[in-house]
Amino acid sequence: MSTVGTKRVGLLVRPTLETKFHIDYDWWERADRDLEIYLRSHLCSEHQETYADLDADVMVDYVDPETAEVTRVAGIQHTLISHCARQPNYLTPQTSLVNAVFRIFLANSNTPLTPIELAERLDRSPQMILRTFSGPRVYKGIRPYTVSESSPSRN
Repeated sequence: MSTVGTKRVGLLVRPTLETKFHIDYDWWERADRDLEIYLRSHLCSEHQETYADLDADVMVDYVDPETAEVTRVAGIQHTLISHCARQPNYLTPQTSLVNAVFRIFLANSNTPLTPIELAERLDRSPQMILRTFSGPRVYKGIRPYTVSESSPSRN
């Protein structure tokens, strides 16, 4: 486990404002939670209807517009990245902090970000973001990113 952007406290590693976070998709399986149902809740109303009867496990190729890297993602995730995340009401001041951070990671292909970077995108306090996601409770799989993890994006 990398300790970049973290502070050692006894045997534990405490995240700092420089620690990068991401969605740990493996957490969903370990916690016996249904990611696909949660992803559907982040679709725009148009696509919530479209995906109501479709298999959300269908995989598609996603081409990152900045890096041209091609990755395999669930079709529902591709729809979130390519359409829903671009809608004006995707993030609002009324969106809860946990949902807003989750949506940012969905929109940026789960590229790890620090609480400072998240705060800039959300106009919220980086300290509040850090306190929320560095405690013992894991919210929606959002956890510190470690270098030993193979890829932050969902395969």
